[in-house]
Amino acid sequence: MLDALADTDLTAIECLEAPPGGNVDLAELKAKWGRRFVLKGNVRTIETLLEGTPEMVEEEVRQCIRIAGPGGGFILSTGDQVSSLTPEENIRAYVAAGRQYGRYPLRLK
Repeated sequence: MLDALADTDLTAIECLEAPPGGNVDLAELKAKWGRRFVLKGNVRTIETLLEGTPEMVEEEVRQCIRIAGPGGGFILSTGDQVSSLTPEENIRAYVAAGRQYGRYPLRLK
């Protein structure tokens, strides 16, 4: 579908849900379309935020930023809506990791 949208005035693509809930390979999308579109999303809402641990959340945020952050054009976000049942500690871990890893220049180690 992005091939068809490449000739439009569209500037950003969301929501980018990773498997198993979606079908987006963030690295592939960044490599092919990262210079054309701003990419937004990819933190898994069920497997990571709802069912994961704060450590899993931090690692997934770090990985998304590591993959799509270099060169800009990436907005850290969830792949879909966040359940009201999501543990508060996971939401806090998401925000903290975004602040820690998502500032330029990127420091992802």
